[in-house]
Amino acid sequence: MKIQSSFIESRPATRHHANRLAITRLRLPRHITSVAVLSALAAIAPAGAAESSGSLLDDLKFDADIRVRAEWTDNVRDFNSKVNSPDDDGWLITRTRLGLGWKPADWLKFYVQGQDSQEMFSGRPKNTLNGANGNDDFDLRQGYVQIGNFDEFPLELTLGRQSLDLGSRRLVADTRWGNYGRTFDAARVTWKPDKTWTVDVFAANVVNIEEGQFDDSDHNADLTGIFATAKIPGNQSLDLYALHLDSQHSTVAAVKGDFWNLGARLFRDPGTHGPWDYEFEFVVQTGNVMSGKKDLDLLAFGGQATVGYTFDSAFWTPRVSANFSYASGDDNLKDGEQHRLQAMYPSTHALNGLLDAVGWANLLDPYLEFKVSPTKDSSINLQAHAFFRADTADFVYRSNGSSAVRSPAGVNNNSYIGTELDLYYQTNLTKGLELLVGGGVLFAGDYLKTSGPSDNAGTVYTQLTYKY
Repeated sequence: MKIQSSFIESRPATRHHANRLAITRLRLPRHITSVAVLSALAAIAPAGAAESSGSLLDDLKFDADIRVRAEWTDNVRDFNSKVNSPDDDGWLITRTRLGLGWKPADWLKFYVQGQDSQEMFSGRPKNTLNGANGNDDFDLRQGYVQIGNFDEFPLELTLGRQSLDLGSRRLVADTRWGNYGRTFDAARVTWKPDKTWTVDVFAANVVNIEEGQFDDSDHNADLTGIFATAKIPGNQSLDLYALHLDSQHSTVAAVKGDFWNLGARLFRDPGTHGPWDYEFEFVVQTGNVMSGKKDLDLLAFGGQATVGYTFDSAFWTPRVSANFSYASGDDNLKDGEQHRLQAMYPSTHALNGLLDAVGWANLLDPYLEFKVSPTKDSSINLQAHAFFRADTADFVYRSNGSSAVRSPAGVNNNSYIGTELDLYYQTNLTKGLELLVGGGVLFAGDYLKTSGPSDNAGTVYTQLTYKY
């Protein structure tokens, strides 16, 4: 199947493009969701009744995802018990997702999903928009058409509003913890030449939550890339990726720039092939990034190392792991260069502690994890993190990777941010119903104590999720 595109854009070379290969870039149409639906309707015509399962109802599939969470946090943003910040509060959040899929042929699928998000009993502003929580009345979360059948042909096209979860989720992810989540208006081609390789090539614009109006995508933040996953000898998996973000002209993007992410990840999942599991990831960023009106040359690095061991024959099947997370910082804030790892669209929860007090930027995070499984459908996890600044000339950044915890006056020579202890319990109460209970506390370290208020921060939560 040959797919024609009428929205090709090429850009003139600038000093930031002079040293890289010129590429033809795919720019998404302004209303790609509508294009997806129209394209799909056109594709139905040749499908033929013989390819359908019979009645229309047989081809429809309904799904639901309903979540309720009671949550309380204190001092996570300011580490100051004397000031009542908006997040020093408790609240109840609800999220309802209703989806409907239709597969009239084995090579054609339509899917649409709506979402309603609400926050109650909190004193903070409800229109947090692109934050984790808040209100967003029922809106379109996903709406796409999928064309292809891997049993017949190795290519598949997914066109429209969709979720993108790439690899470790440190660079591009659907923010599952946040009450909004994250989707993209995207065109994605998946290639599966055999059972070993899966390659995704995509062009996407992130969808912004806009309370009181239709959630539209950021047309001035173009995310393009290729992401490949392979099963390799030794019962291992390998991710290889090249991701490009051009958000220089965006008015809402947290990071404005024009840069590449080139990375690799080697991993073996726990409990799949023997007692040992591991993950090793490394990414380099290069290009340019905006700091106010300044255009800075970017060269930054990030990495993750995990080695775990599962005691299969022991009581409750315990697993222990040693981990190290690294994200480079900027060693000179005034030299016209940027060496701090830049956030794109990462998962903003639990990658560096449950409190989400610090993010993957200017960070050294050695941590230990201990997990036991009392039953097949339950687990208890304990984590201990020690946070340090990778470079003492740079600040500490929140979970979004771009907002500084302290003002510029907070820069000092202390690297130790603090120690965080997290504990959470997950179990399936019934089929489709999950309970999650957790909490954590961050004990302030030397950097916080010498740069401002340094009260300990904490959070507790209880969450119920029903999926049908």
